[in-house]
Amino acid sequence: MTEVTAIRYVTPLREGGSLPGIVEADDLGTYVMKLPTQGVDLGRCC
Repeated sequence: MTEVTAIRYVTPLREGGSLPGIVEADDLGTYVMKLPTQGVDLGRCC
């Protein structure tokens, strides 16, 4: 499994209980990232 770093939080997906969102990564890919529902600091997650 390859490790990438999320560089930009693009948009939230308003479904599911864990706040999924679309992020862009340093490998120029776009991914869905699942964040915890409370106490999220996006600067630390992305």
